Amino acid sequence: MDKVNANQILDKHKETGEFGYFDITRALRVTGDIENDGSSGVGSEIPQESERPWENPSIGMVVKNLIRHSEKARVKRS
Repeated sequence: MDKVNANQILDKHKETGEFGYFDITRALRVTGDIENDGSSGVGSEIPQESERPWENPSIGMVVKNLIRHSEKARVKRS
């Protein structure tokens, strides 16, 4: 996230309130409106959230289990 994007997020949040605590805190840190919390990660780049969360292996496992369980339920009903 760059400073321009952070300011856009903060402006949109003022209008709609649609962003959560994590997004707002990250945007405020990027713009310099609040300081980092003093953790060991200070000075390091703020990690980006995945734009494609379905590629997360944990989410993939959950989806596969949901599909498997729904298929079992469908077979039982037949």
